[in-house]
Amino acid sequence: MTILNLSFFQNSFLRLLLTITLFLAASLLPFAGLVFLLFLPLVLYVLCFLADPGKTLIAFLASLCVVTILLWALNASASAPALAAAGFAGMLMFWTVQKRFSVEGVVLLPSLLLVGAIALYFIYGGMQLSITPWQLVEKRIQEAVELNIRLYSQFPLNAEEIQEITNSKPQMISLFTMIFPALCVIAAVFTIWINLLAAGRLLKGRGILPAPLSALSEWSAPAWLVWIFIAAGGMSAVPMAPVRFSGVNLFLVASFIYFLQGLAIVSFFFQHRNISPFFRFLAYFLIAIQQMLMIAIAAVGLFNLWVDFRKYLRKDRTTD
Repeated sequence: MTILNLSFFQNSFLRLLLTITLFLAASLLPFAGLVFLLFLPLVLYVLCFLADPGKTLIAFLASLCVVTILLWALNASASAPALAAAGFAGMLMFWTVQKRFSVEGVVLLPSLLLVGAIALYFIYGGMQLSITPWQLVEKRIQEAVELNIRLYSQFPLNAEEIQEITNSKPQMISLFTMIFPALCVIAAVFTIWINLLAAGRLLKGRGILPAPLSALSEWSAPAWLVWIFIAAGGMSAVPMAPVRFSGVNLFLVASFIYFLQGLAIVSFFFQHRNISPFFRFLAYFLIAIQQMLMIAIAAVGLFNLWVDFRKYLRKDRTTD
């Protein structure tokens, strides 16, 4: 996108056509569509900077109407709310940045919009099926677990391993149902965070650097979060189901926030040591696929409350 001429984005028709194409890709492509959907906030966010925000909003609404009609004709209109939520999240990202919200505000408000959209989906879907929203959550998780078991059964595994996976189905359904609220919050926050990082690189190439996001590598979680982290850990050990449910979900969300802080510290290290993009990508890739590295990064984020790793990195840089 950085190599496109600015006049392309100033043409309302072409911008509208681009948005419609992205919506169609997000709606209709079987596999790549999910990627387009996840990065729709980025598209709307960047377009608001490169073109007039008001015209971008009109183009977005027009695109949404056209795509909704097409999806309705294909009996797939259930996808339209997801497109609307992702698009409006991108517009909200731009608005919060323009209003000079803090990093927390820029991430939190669009994330709440996405979480709200997920909640409305299960509320409305439950009403359609005459079941409670939580029963619909269990139903969708059961379908997802069963689908994954069928996929695993096609792998070259021995019969005992496949049987073990099949026997663990009730436990997996119970586990993912219990942590579903935390998974929704984590997915929403991570989506907005990744979109902001990716958009930052695109905008930086055009000399646009929004003030609230100029130093994401310096970001730190609020100090009071540690008390929620500790309390949630204690609640997770309480045998009462409602208390344990709340504790587990709060603990996971707090841990994820510390993971983001750990990533910010890693990014700070890369910037101060001028690590090449290749090795940065390799490091982030290993973090993404290695569970122990994720835990280690989250631990770095947590202990930064007492150690302040960035201060020592600055000292090392000065010494060098």
